[in-house]
Amino acid sequence: MQRLLILGLVFGLVAGLALAQNANPCPGDKEYQFNIIGTKEKNPDMDGNNGHRIFVPLNGKTNIFMTGDTDATVDARGFLVTNGDLDCGTTFDVLDADGTDGSAALLVPCDNLTATHLDPDVCFNVYATPLGNNPGGNSTIDVFCEFDASCIGCDLTGVPSCELGVVDFTLAGKNGQPKTENITSLFRASGTIDLDGNGIDAGDISFNNEWIFNIEQLETYYWEYDNHGNRIVQIRFCDVEDDPLYDCGPNRLL
Repeated sequence: MQRLLILGLVFGLVAGLALAQNANPCPGDKEYQFNIIGTKEKNPDMDGNNGHRIFVPLNGKTNIFMTGDTDATVDARGFLVTNGDLDCGTTFDVLDADGTDGSAALLVPCDNLTATHLDPDVCFNVYATPLGNNPGGNSTIDVFCEFDASCIGCDLTGVPSCELGVVDFTLAGKNGQPKTENITSLFRASGTIDLDGNGIDAGDISFNNEWIFNIEQLETYYWEYDNHGNRIVQIRFCDVEDDPLYDCGPNRLL
């Protein structure tokens, strides 16, 4: 479990103006952006959603599930999980925009990592920016992920294990302006896939700093988003081509 703490900003602009003024933090092209919107409404109007926003309680918790599998299913716990072969999608899409009922879901692109495909093409850098005009607002995000037993030593790059570690990130304004945080490490993983069930040996798939959704052994990935008054948090997925030091692969910085 990783923990990301997002602190709200205090400034007098309405949210729409703040959105317009916030510069693109991506070193290169912005591939996709969605906004996490805090609301007091229950079951808000989804008209005009266009796949770029998720509503969460202004004060309360929701689970935001993310998957690259177009064939993911909901298990008995109510969790979105990957079962069987990974069926990768090629686009981003908000599958469930209404998180006011306790859960929401986002589809992300992936490219299956296999023994014959060790260098998948899909990889992104990810940035978070809190916006809004609610004084003192903050959001705490606990990141949960589960791999099957054949994924040995699998964890998020540069931080403790998905299931055990806790890492705090703080986003805060500077002189009343939005401050963007690079949260790419929460979307990268390292480990070894045991192909024969005999422990790590020759022929197994070792990976480092890989886009986590490229790994077929990933069963569940979600954020427990605990909101305390944050109106808007922008999440941006950025092309890595113009930022090769943060690309996926064993020799990168992350």
